[in-house]
Amino acid sequence: MYGSKASLLLDTDIFINYLRGQKEESDFFYRLLVKGEYDGFYSSITEVELFAAEKLDDLQIANIIRLLNALYRVEVNPTVAQQAGRLLAQFKRTNGLEMPDAIIAASALASGATLVTKNARYYSFIPGLVISLPVSYSCDK
Repeated sequence: MYGSKASLLLDTDIFINYLRGQKEESDFFYRLLVKGEYDGFYSSITEVELFAAEKLDDLQIANIIRLLNALYRVEVNPTVAQQAGRLLAQFKRTNGLEMPDAIIAASALASGATLVTKNARYYSFIPGLVISLPVSYSCDK
């Protein structure tokens, strides 16, 4: 953790839903970026996944860059790479864990952050990983 604020690592789906104008994610980003209530992180694999979308226009690219620049990037350093490898070895066959999700989970674990995702089923079996939904950070709460 980076301070007294909670550290949250955002899964790729949270960015995508926000860029599509989803209310839960818009509320979440408002509290994260405008009000500054949390320390926000993302895995470098999320950056790859966001830019892998087909037919991104200049405005979409600028919005992605703006969002990423406002958050802390967790690189695939040796700690993250080794943890992701161990997660894959343990859960690929039994739970269908994919490499990008293993890297995102390892990034959250390495940074001591809660993983914010709507895809909890991809991660729920990983020991020590704390997961929350964006609705948990709704402006209505």
